[in-house]
Amino acid sequence: MLKYNMVMRFSALSFFVLLVSGSCTDLTESPYDLVTPDNFYGTEAELTAAVVPVYNSLALADFSNFAHLREVSSDELVVPTRGGDWDDGGVWRELQLHTWTVTSGFVSNGWSDPYGGIARANSTLDNLGRAEQTTLVKTYTAEVKVLRALFYWWLLDLFGGVPIVTAAETDLDNPPARNTATEVFDFIVAQIAEALPDLEATHGAAGYGRVTTGAANTLLATVNLNAGVYTGTAKWTETLAAANAVISSGLYDLMPTVEDVFSFANEGVANTEYILVTATLPLDGVSSGERHQASLHYNQLPSSPWNGFSVLTDFYNEYDSADDRLDQILVGQQYVLGGAAVGDSALDRDGAPLIFQVTFNLLTATERDGPRILKWPIDPNQSGWFSGVDFAIFRYSHVLLMKAEAEFNLSGGGLASLNLVHERAGLPALSAITSKAIYDERGFEFLWEGFRRMDQIRHGTFLDAYTLKPDVTDAFRLLFPIPQSQLDANPSLVQNPGY
Repeated sequence: MLKYNMVMRFSALSFFVLLVSGSCTDLTESPYDLVTPDNFYGTEAELTAAVVPVYNSLALADFSNFAHLREVSSDELVVPTRGGDWDDGGVWRELQLHTWTVTSGFVSNGWSDPYGGIARANSTLDNLGRAEQTTLVKTYTAEVKVLRALFYWWLLDLFGGVPIVTAAETDLDNPPARNTATEVFDFIVAQIAEALPDLEATHGAAGYGRVTTGAANTLLATVNLNAGVYTGTAKWTETLAAANAVISSGLYDLMPTVEDVFSFANEGVANTEYILVTATLPLDGVSSGERHQASLHYNQLPSSPWNGFSVLTDFYNEYDSADDRLDQILVGQQYVLGGAAVGDSALDRDGAPLIFQVTFNLLTATERDGPRILKWPIDPNQSGWFSGVDFAIFRYSHVLLMKAEAEFNLSGGGLASLNLVHERAGLPALSAITSKAIYDERGFEFLWEGFRRMDQIRHGTFLDAYTLKPDVTDAFRLLFPIPQSQLDANPSLVQNPGY
């Protein structure tokens, strides 16, 4: 079961409007009993209600078919076949082995789900544009523009050039053709630039989860970080400028320890590292519990996790043994993590000690095979498998490592920013900076946070062979195919080369 809903912890978590029809016969009278953009978007609660559907699509970054395209296709995560579990017709192997097809459900949803967010954004922007242009309306309009730009970045990163659609309604007889990757890139950058003057630097506790100036500049830096991949022209100066804008704001800082970053007690404004999050609650439909369910063993939580997602052996073995981030990966003897038996030694389904193995096979894995991830804490108020643990789309460490990479490519610098993240992980300072040091640090820092495929492509390793993917991948698979369902529905679309 997948979820695509989240809750922004605004002052109003839900807002209901009652439409009452009257018996008035004077057709010139103002219809005050009807809700329209002219008379509705006047208060913060009303505006919050208007934009929540757009914010809901941020949850795609947490756990969804879209997220699986970004992660399971990389060299950090795998979903091995465990007897009768997790084979699912070989779809997970397709992602790992880079043999996906134009009819893959992951590919289809990876296209349609972000476009669902774009459709909501277009409709909301259309309504906001017809409201009185107060400062408040302009702020919410800017937030939605940044969210739409984020969704277009997701599509650009996966598919290259895609149709740019900004109208709330489209002509079904004239479906849109694909824009080039450069046109999509330019649109994203322009939308962020247009939004920045009207964004707020912070919304405080009541607006936790809303887009801020820092979130917009982090998105801008991230898109520019990959400009060489998207357009063929590197944008290191622009990357550095946007990263520096976040840093110089003084609103963000690294949490003292790796454990502090993901501590449940530090959720909300107390977490100085979170820049853009999906803020959730331990309730059906607004939960983020799938990551624990997807990775942990059946017997480790009362919610009976699904025992699937594992860290690849090669990736795990790259960690320094002194790296504090290794504590986020479970190997060896395991323990019960919740419920009445919390802290007890965990057993497998045969009653033997549950010992996670580092080395395993893709096709014949057992229930004990593969390092698992406990990066996010168990919610003490978890209901079933519904968890209120927030997922960060952007963290401050990402900004520091973008700054390091930009400075390295511009002048050979960046060591100071790199070491801030490296030393926070309990490791001694590096004496020199290299492209590989940046690449490795990003891998260790952002395990299962959505960046690995993007980083691999930028650093030229995505096509490489490794233990569970023994063949070098053809270069056309740097992009996913346009889903066949979209080609069938829209004759104006052209498939990516190689498919």
